[in-house]
Amino acid sequence: MTAKKKSTPLTPIEFLAQYSSDAATSFQSLRNAVLNAGPLDTETCELITLGAFATTGAETSFKTHAKRLLKAGTTIEALRQAVMVTFAATTTFSSVITALHWVDDLRENK
Repeated sequence: MTAKKKSTPLTPIEFLAQYSSDAATSFQSLRNAVLNAGPLDTETCELITLGAFATTGAETSFKTHAKRLLKAGTTIEALRQAVMVTFAATTTFSSVITALHWVDDLRENK
């Protein structure tokens, strides 16, 4: 019996590109324009994005961006703080706890 090779899942942008390469390219262009529109560095922008994903409960997006940050050298503690900053501002207690679990998932899978 031959073992099945585990395929790497597509990133969201790769998935979108299967249906519309123009939409995927346009999304990436918009994102780059927003990231470069002001004085904030990439890490700060990504940490703000994490907070937004925590607020909306977007686990897959949260983990995609969190992994990108970890790969770039951001600490787990910084990811946790990005989640905690949303607490009592726009996010409920349960959403913060859920997103903190997502951070722990990433730490355990490192």
